[in-house]
Amino acid sequence: MTKQTLRAEVIARVKNLSPTYCKEADEAICRWVIQSDAYDKAQTIFCYVGTEREIDTMRLIHIMMRDGKSVAVPLCVEKGVMEARRIEGMGDLVSGRYGILAPRLVCPVVPPEELDLVIVPCCTGNARGERLGYGGGYYDRYLAKAKCPTMLLCRHQLERDDIPMEPHDVTLDYFVTERGVVDCKNK
Repeated sequence: MTKQTLRAEVIARVKNLSPTYCKEADEAICRWVIQSDAYDKAQTIFCYVGTEREIDTMRLIHIMMRDGKSVAVPLCVEKGVMEARRIEGMGDLVSGRYGILAPRLVCPVVPPEELDLVIVPCCTGNARGERLGYGGGYYDRYLAKAKCPTMLLCRHQLERDDIPMEPHDVTLDYFVTERGVVDCKNK
């Protein structure tokens, strides 16, 4: 199966997930993240802002800030290139490229080497840390520069074993569903 075919299949499945399941799964995923050792050890966290079809990370970002974490979110600066920008509160988020909430341009850049944890979205993923994104390559390019633990968030009903991987695809360290956290490197 090609990435494009699998991506289309999973996106179609997302539309059929019940809002109740999504809300409950997202809340459980957030709980697992904040209970993890990776979260506990991290001071500076790069976390995406979920879209309608992704895990809702707004609650998670609120908790990070409450816990005194330094939070950075993605800003797409050109095709295939993103930066981590530190936010101080939800007022720093505005509608950005692709209609995704993004940090204001005045928010400071956080270099990849200053990050302690990167929380990554996916179309689908699995417990081997394999991820299928949405086709822009933003995260594969960015993660190649980040030297910290990475965490993939995915609803269990969207989990897939048959993800086509290419040499440039980055595997992640942790895989989180509503069922728990899997350490992909030390199963």
